[in-house]
Amino acid sequence: MSKSIFISIFPFLCLLGIGISIDQNNHSYIWAAVGLGLTSIPMLFFLAKLFLTDMPRTSANLNLYTFFIALGSILLIYAFYKDRAEPIAAIGFILTLFWVLYLRWYSIFPDRTNPLLAKGQKLPTVNFEDQNGSVISSDSFLGKKNIFTFYRGNWCPLCVAQIKEIAKEYRNLEAKGIQTVLISPQSHGHTKNIANKYDVGFKFLIDKNNSVAKQLNIFSKNGLPMGLQVFGYDSDTVMPTIILTNEEGRIIHSDLTSNYRLRPKPTDLITYFES
Repeated sequence: MSKSIFISIFPFLCLLGIGISIDQNNHSYIWAAVGLGLTSIPMLFFLAKLFLTDMPRTSANLNLYTFFIALGSILLIYAFYKDRAEPIAAIGFILTLFWVLYLRWYSIFPDRTNPLLAKGQKLPTVNFEDQNGSVISSDSFLGKKNIFTFYRGNWCPLCVAQIKEIAKEYRNLEAKGIQTVLISPQSHGHTKNIANKYDVGFKFLIDKNNSVAKQLNIFSKNGLPMGLQVFGYDSDTVMPTIILTNEEGRIIHSDLTSNYRLRPKPTDLITYFES
């Protein structure tokens, strides 16, 4: 729950910081205003880029954004001692702390060691639902090479960008006899929307109540940012996970990312079927 609240509050604190920065600039606290602006703007810019561009992955430390925030913190330290702008500097330091928490805590999953999904293991028999509510067993995919992609939902810009990236490889995947199965705990309606958006021969399935995610130990309790429930998403979701299986249903690779912003490229996944 703490992460859900954190990621919803952070952007609002950044907006507050920008407002105070503009106000302080008008009061001639130039260094404090610039420093606070530099610690406020990067997160908002980053989120805007996530939602307005197709970005399926990022770097781990977001170095350019981190540089500007660090520069802003240095200016705030200067303003703290030169202009005695303690309250303004305190806000900027809090935003800097929030950025560090975003990189080192919010973005990170705990140890994802998972014997169930180890290479060579047979994928357990699990049941999904299709867009019409019919039950689909994972055993129905035996006889084909498969990419099982568990994504958080349409609300996650990285997930949607990743699906678009995989969709661009559809012909290549089809030619190699690789079937793509996309699974999310979101509603049937949301799943139909994204399936209609990408007119490719992928399987878009629903993990109702996260039952499969729990069975495979990839469940994310309260993984939805606070407030998005009003759009029909459940508070619980799944950790981004990709499982590759051969024709016998045995796992040849599992991508259990420890950072939700770090995800494999489709071309990298294909190489596992060729090795």
